[in-house]
Formats: sequence, structure tokens, C-alpha cells
Amino acid sequence: MALDYQGIYILGSGMLLQERKLDLTANNMANADTVGFKKDLMLVSTWRTSNNQPYAGMSPEDPAKNFLYPIVERTYTDLSQGVARDTQNPLDFAIEGEGFFAVRDGQGNVYYTRNGNFRLDKDGYLVNAQGYRVLSDSLQEIRIEGQVQAAKDGTLFVNGNLVARLGVFSLTNPQKVGDTLFVGTAAPATNYRILQGVLENSNVNIIQEMVNLIQAARAHEAYSNLIRSLDSLQEKVNNLPR
Repeated sequence: MALDYQGIYILGSGMLLQERKLDLTANNMANADTVGFKKDLMLVSTWRTSNNQPYAGMSPEDPAKNFLYPIVERTYTDLSQGVARDTQNPLDFAIEGEGFFAVRDGQGNVYYTRNGNFRLDKDGYLVNAQGYRVLSDSLQEIRIEGQVQAAKDGTLFVNGNLVARLGVFSLTNPQKVGDTLFVGTAAPATNYRILQGVLENSNVNIIQEMVNLIQAARAHEAYSNLIRSLDSLQEKVNNLPR
């Protein structure tokens, strides 16, 4: 006599789901203090084992063929605004509203970010923490010589002379390629204003993430215990006299 291992499979799927939640939540918590970080969320779907289709109501005729199991449909990024924090550093910028700053690495790749913690490199170019050069609205690198002042639209002035305008772009289907870098189809943003001497904190709510972490850890432990119980039951069944 053998038990149906479908139950173990379903429980295993649930345990793997909780592992994904633990990893995602831990990464959010690790970046709670990262400027411009946007937290990741998970979309979970429930599928039926009978036809491997999304659950849309269980058939009452044969419930044994309609066990449900959860899967991660996808993860996505919450782009909601983080809290603004004053720094009084004239090279710190925050975007209030939609859009991303644009930066270019040494290989010519362009990325987009909400992290406006900028500085000047040895050649006087505005760069981010990784040394990627910040781009203007015309995708040109920005060189600054002197004390910079920024208008609300991102126009930069040095000694009253216009230098450039910070590029701020909206993204279609933004994809995260690092903790604060994104790629996507870019277009000039319109609904925003630039804040100078300000940084945007991450949008992570550390208390909520701690709650999520505890819930996922407990659920993972529960699934693990159930799998061990089923395995023990299977062993007892196998040892029954024939």
C-alpha cells in the first residue's frame, strides 16, 4: 500500500513559496536605508493539479483531482514615493513625483535610478556612487565647475549660467537590474519637480517587513513539519504486514 505523494508535492510547493518570500523580504529589509530603493513584492497564484490551470473555482464532482497548490506568478517592484530627507548637500537631488534620473556606465550602458546621491568625479562630471555619469535631458554628461543651483524642473545653474537640465525619464515596464538601477523604455517625464539638497529614502516599511518575515518563517516551518509527518506516515504504511 502506498500513499499518494501529491500531498507532499503540494506541501513542497508551499514551502518553496515561503522560501521565496523569506529571500524577498530579507532583501527589502537589507535595503531599508538604501537611498532610492524600491521594495519588491510577490504575486502568488493558486493552480489546480488536475489540469495545471489557474484556479477559478473547484469542481465538486471529483475533489480528489482538484488539489490546489500555490506558485509565484511573478515578483514586481513597488515604485511608490519614499520619504524625502534633507541633507543640505547641493549635489543631492530627489525627484518628487514620477520619473528616474539617467546614468551611463563606462561601457555606454544607460540605467535609470531614483537615487540622487551624486558627487563630482576628478574631471568635474556629476556621477552617482558607482561612478556612472549623470545625464542631462538630452542624454549628455554633465560637467560642473563651481557652486550649483537647481531649479524645480532640474535646470542647473553655476554662477547664474545655465549648465544643463537634469534628465528625468518615465519608464515603460521598468526592470530592476540592481538595488537601485532600472532599465526600460524611456520617455521624458512631465509630472515631477526636483528637490536640491534632499534625498529620497527607500519606501520600505521595516515594521511591515519584519511582520512579513515572521509570517513566512512560521509558514515555512509548518510546511516542513507537515512534510515530515506525511513521510513518517508513509514509512508506517510501508511497514504494515502484508
